[in-house]
Amino acid sequence: MERRGPQINHLSFTDDIIIFTSGRKHSLKLIIQTLATYERVSGQLINKAKSHFLLHPNAFRTTSDIIRKSTGFHKKQALITYLGCPLFIGRPKLIYFSELINKIVNRVTGWQSRMLSYGGKATLIKHVLQSLLIHILSSISPPLSTIKQIQDIMADFFWGWRNDRKKYHWSSWRNLSFPYDDGGIEVRFMKDVCQAFQFKHWWTFRSKQTLWGDFLREKYCQRSNPISKKWDTGESQAWKLMMRNKHTVENHIQWKIRDVSSSLWWDNWLGVGPLAHYTTDNNIFNNDRISDFM
Repeated sequence: MERRGPQINHLSFTDDIIIFTSGRKHSLKLIIQTLATYERVSGQLINKAKSHFLLHPNAFRTTSDIIRKSTGFHKKQALITYLGCPLFIGRPKLIYFSELINKIVNRVTGWQSRMLSYGGKATLIKHVLQSLLIHILSSISPPLSTIKQIQDIMADFFWGWRNDRKKYHWSSWRNLSFPYDDGGIEVRFMKDVCQAFQFKHWWTFRSKQTLWGDFLREKYCQRSNPISKKWDTGESQAWKLMMRNKHTVENHIQWKIRDVSSSLWWDNWLGVGPLAHYTTDNNIFNNDRISDFM
């Protein structure tokens, strides 16, 4: 973590917590003492059978043994699913989303024994199957192969089966996603949904003050504006998607001068685009704000 950025040592939710720490005995001892204090004060006991720790794949075996003896928790291999989303490092893989695909397959399998019209199938797809995806798509972007596999499952369910063989698909899923007036049935085209959530990530990063946004700014944008920043090898895949989509989103953003905290060079506060596009001055790489000149 960047020293000037937020120092995140835990993420707490309704009934559980993720703690980030080193594998040193002193750090582990302090954590266990804190958890013991919590148990004593609250009267609640931590379920060690459901608690586990994760290590880097290249960590020494001795480190794993020390943590296991100090905490009483068992080691778990990545990948883990937390709040319905897989947590992983590196590029997303199809196997990371197998649980989501299995959930959709199980729903479809339970419906195939029923006599459903095309209208009934369309309603189930739009209001049940595609709703299952919204939570995970709003957090992470699955690979295109996963999206295609999910759409194929939905398409096979919509057109149906006969004698254990798929019926002919009379229209593509893209055409079915059009409005009724254009010949579609208004199902969602999942690639567009992923794209929309990726755009929303950039808008949230630019417009709101969040712990997630502060962490990314300090990690990747200490010396340059996010708009001028380019993705580099070794940086996260989530940041890569934001860098890929930022210019598309920025073309539709215009800032109003209120607290004069906008970037002088990179925010579109004049309505003609960023001033950086109209000059080759090296000053455009500074994080100058309008307030500095006001």
